[in-house]
Amino acid sequence: MGKKVFISYSHQQGEWVWNSLVPCLRAGGAEVHIDVERFKAGKDLTAQMDAEQDACDFSVLVLSPDYFTSKNCQHEMQRAVSRDQFVAVERVDCTIPPELQKTLYVDLRDDKAADKWDLVLRECEADLGTTAPNWLNVRDEIVRYLRDHRSVNLVVPRVAGHSKPKWRELIAHLQKDYFHDLGVVDIESGANNARRALVAEMLQACGAALPVPPEPEDLVTLTKYFEQRPTPARLALTHFDMVAHRPNYEVNLFAALRHLISDCRKLVLLIQSRAHFIELLPKDHPLSSITDLKTVELHGRL
Repeated sequence: MGKKVFISYSHQQGEWVWNSLVPCLRAGGAEVHIDVERFKAGKDLTAQMDAEQDACDFSVLVLSPDYFTSKNCQHEMQRAVSRDQFVAVERVDCTIPPELQKTLYVDLRDDKAADKWDLVLRECEADLGTTAPNWLNVRDEIVRYLRDHRSVNLVVPRVAGHSKPKWRELIAHLQKDYFHDLGVVDIESGANNARRALVAEMLQACGAALPVPPEPEDLVTLTKYFEQRPTPARLALTHFDMVAHRPNYEVNLFAALRHLISDCRKLVLLIQSRAHFIELLPKDHPLSSITDLKTVELHGRL
């Protein structure tokens, strides 16, 4: 678990803070405290700022001209400097004051600079298992495809000598911040060994608390539910590699999924696997005919 981190920033840089900095810190294991989530209306602002900052081990100061003209930001900065538990991040061109020039500050005006990101994450004791630019690029690709209702294969190869990238945290971030309707089903779970149980889990993950009859009628219930939905459902299937070890799922399940994805277009899948989706299936497998499946790879750090 990383440090408890207080984010001090001007809302002029809010988009970058909310969409890039905070997700990377959280996925890396830090506990992030930020005003938009923790401050409450009707309470003294300065008192809330101080209480949240005091509850944290560390502060991240996101520097910009707007930051230095903000009375509240300057208040937070001076308190961080007095505690000497902070890292300053230059996000926009600005003049660095003398009290910060003597300490570690990181130039992240170019947020594609992996080595600069590494400095920030390390100070917060956060580790993505990959570079921050890579993790964010993968996130953005998946978001773009899912918004277009295109299914995605998130490939997370296991390579000897490479660290394990935080793919679970990535999916949790997608669910929390982008797609509240994204259901998640772990095929590796022993509870989903039987096809009927898997069907029930998929329906529940998509918000349907339906009784699931025994096979083969389980697939009738599955198909009817998705066909009758007014909009496509989004569903993440993790550890998809396990399908090779679950012959009891039978080919009819995958034929039903192909129908819902390609013909009805009422289901969008985010498939997480170690190997490429197409490598996991025989050529005559129903899902192997899905031509619109996009592949995104998340590699660990060497």
